[in-house]
Amino acid sequence: MKPSRESFWRRVAMEFDKLNVALLQNTSALFSEGSREYQALQKTLLREAETEWERRHIRRLAAHNILSFAHFRARTWDEYRRALLRVQRLDYPSLEYRMHAACETLEWAADHDPTKAALGWTMVEETERRLRRLRRRHPVRKQALAALASVKQRVARKGLTPPGAFKRTP
Repeated sequence: MKPSRESFWRRVAMEFDKLNVALLQNTSALFSEGSREYQALQKTLLREAETEWERRHIRRLAAHNILSFAHFRARTWDEYRRALLRVQRLDYPSLEYRMHAACETLEWAADHDPTKAALGWTMVEETERRLRRLRRRHPVRKQALAALASVKQRVARKGLTPPGAFKRTP
């Protein structure tokens, strides 16, 4: 990678980090305000992107940051759903991002709307299947599976279990 592109991506990461901190420190910031801020940052960064891959990756990063912000600030399923659909439409840059989205969705459902937990469980199970297909020594596999197990335990303590977890056999 050219030094100029390397510094560009470092700056992209710093800009997203600064905005994350600013929005999370502002406890009165609504989800809609935060979403607009991320989209404005995305627009600024897209002007400096040189390739289609860079533009797509910036859109993905913005979508994932909006989803993370929605995890904390979205009050309704409609707000959260819009952020989730945007991430799914743009696809995940890596398995870690997929895991992150699945965990946030399950936790959001557990805290705000238990009727949407089935979607969260489905996403977690799909991510777990993908992680188990990685070789055993893969550096991401063990850590990500442990994170999924932790989220599943926290959600189960709130009384939400996977659909069909307690099926009775005749």
